[in-house]
Amino acid sequence: MPGYRAKKRLGQNFLISQAFIERIVALADLSDNDPIVEIGPGRGALTLPLATTGAPLYAVEFDHDLLPYLHKLLEDHKNARLIQMDFLEFEPSHFDIDNFILVGNLPYNISSPVLDWCVSHRAGLKQAVLMLQKEVADRVSSKPESKGWSPLAIFTQLYFKVTNHFNIAAAHFRPEPQVASTVLTLIPAKKVEVPYPEAFETVVRASFRHRRKLLSNNLVPTVIPDQHLAVKIFDQLGWKKNIRAEELPTDMFLELTRVLVDRKMIEVRQ
Repeated sequence: MPGYRAKKRLGQNFLISQAFIERIVALADLSDNDPIVEIGPGRGALTLPLATTGAPLYAVEFDHDLLPYLHKLLEDHKNARLIQMDFLEFEPSHFDIDNFILVGNLPYNISSPVLDWCVSHRAGLKQAVLMLQKEVADRVSSKPESKGWSPLAIFTQLYFKVTNHFNIAAAHFRPEPQVASTVLTLIPAKKVEVPYPEAFETVVRASFRHRRKLLSNNLVPTVIPDQHLAVKIFDQLGWKKNIRAEELPTDMFLELTRVLVDRKMIEVRQ
């Protein structure tokens, strides 16, 4: 694309490897002609092959300077629609989009917010194929008792099956980023039982407020009034008093949330 310079403030690093482009598109389940939503089409590396599938394509691009080029690129594909807006403000229901496939090479500075967006819009999401900074992808797919275990991993894995497929070195982008990337897929879980989702989120986020602190120190006094009561609750659950948040799998956070709600330490909206 002559005359266009990638904008560092928008985190633009464009994939130029045709082999990796084909591998990413191949991961998307396009067998049923479901609508596709693309995050940040950029120079259209993924957009054009997605458009040639014939499926309804909604390409959401924030950078208005790219729109003339993208309109020209897609002029023969009536199934493709360009939408100029911040993806984090994009609401599929406003465009009558449901059971959609999400595809995107994510700017590194919005990776976590996009994953939160996926959780919020999971009811209409069939699959997500996302390219993330490798460090972020490793965190999303991490397990308890690892450095990466965090609210991001817990919330994403609670609602999705996360699979890391392959890494892409910086040399396959222009301009080259400072880090490697990973392509992963998210498949919505069949059935998820979270009795108190808002309370659960409160507990998880409070638990990781300071990673080096004990779980009790993170929860007192914002969730549990005092240390004595925290130890009593942990004893009720059969936990050691010096347990840390990164040691707890998701089901233990759910159990902790239930106990705190039962003790009326967290308000539950009716």
